[in-house]
Amino acid sequence: MNKEVTLEQIITNFILFIDRNKKLIFSVTLSGVLLVVLFQKLKPAFYATTAIVTSGISEYQDIEFHKDEDVRNQRLAINLINDLQIDIDKEDYTSLSQKLRVSVDEASMIKSIEAEPLLRQDKDEKFHNTSDFIINMQVRDDNIIELIEVGLEIYFESNEYIDLLWNQFILFNNQMIEDIEKRILHLEDIENQIIDKESISSVDLSSLTFSNTSSQDGSINDNIIALRNQVRDLKTINLIKPITYTKKFTRTTVPERQVLVWGTTFGILSFFLSLILSLILEIKRKQQSNL
Repeated sequence: MNKEVTLEQIITNFILFIDRNKKLIFSVTLSGVLLVVLFQKLKPAFYATTAIVTSGISEYQDIEFHKDEDVRNQRLAINLINDLQIDIDKEDYTSLSQKLRVSVDEASMIKSIEAEPLLRQDKDEKFHNTSDFIINMQVRDDNIIELIEVGLEIYFESNEYIDLLWNQFILFNNQMIEDIEKRILHLEDIENQIIDKESISSVDLSSLTFSNTSSQDGSINDNIIALRNQVRDLKTINLIKPITYTKKFTRTTVPERQVLVWGTTFGILSFFLSLILSLILEIKRKQQSNL
């Protein structure tokens, strides 16, 4: 008749098993942890740094905003950054050095680079895109962080497709600014004429039109203010480069070794390995005692 094994018996047997093999379990587990810690301490360290950036590429492409969003689309800019990781994974540092305009040795110091959207959370706990995105980078030499920072700007601005769109965008905006400023001068001249007249009725306003203003029926001064705001907005948009740092990469000098993470992981693995070894040794001892 088979005896029922209770949970208490299982726990008791396990504790006794641990007690019988505690020296082996302790030594194997400790050895695994020490080896990993020693390896992590001796291997070359890396430096983790993050930058917050924005890009005007979608402005140049005139991409319409999603109905639920009110910000620039950063998908292409993020993809361009993540494409660099392909060269890193293949260890094609020659290609990477050409894209970032750094030496091959400097390119080989990049351990990883990844871009991801910077999201905001609304009151309903829904996440939405913002005009910025994050670049996470790991390098083996903290001295190259600034070089890579500049290299990413070159990488974007030297892209033929982006460069063409960017130049057309600036050219169009500058023409718009020039046209609006001419209209402002014209309206200011009309306003001065009105002020100089003894009676406003002596000035014929029937032929005046105020396009591109916030109020067609507003005063001349209101229209001038609205046009000046448009000029200000266009000049601000012109400042948006293919990639602009809103927060540059941190110049970190503290190396990352992940000793705690790897030590804990291998400690757990070593513990289970010690249990398996202890079980094998007990089975062998029982077989020998039965002979």
